[in-house]
Amino acid sequence: MRLFIACLLADMRWCEDVTVQGVLGLSERKFAPHVERLRVAGYLESQTEGRRVKLRLTTLGLDRLTEHVKVLNRVASTAAELVAAQRAALRPPDRL
Repeated sequence: MRLFIACLLADMRWCEDVTVQGVLGLSERKFAPHVERLRVAGYLESQTEGRRVKLRLTTLGLDRLTEHVKVLNRVASTAAELVAAQRAALRPPDRL
C-alpha cells in the first residue's frame, strides 16, 4: 500500500490526504498508519491547513520509489523470461 501511496504522490506536488485515501479505497484507520510510516522514514511530508491535511513525496521518497520501480521491472522481466522458457519446454516438437 505504501508503494501505491508513493506512486500517487510521485509528481511531488501537494495532494490532500483524503484524495489519496479515496483513490486507494481505504478507511482512515487503514490509511493513516501507512502515511505515518512513510513520514517517519522521511519519504513524505505533511502539511495541515485548517482541517485539511496535504501530503507530498520528498526527494528521498522519490529516490526510493524510483529504486523500487527499477527492481520491480527486473523482477517482472526475469519472471517473463522464466515463463517463456517453461512454455517453450512444454511445447511439443514440430513435426516435419
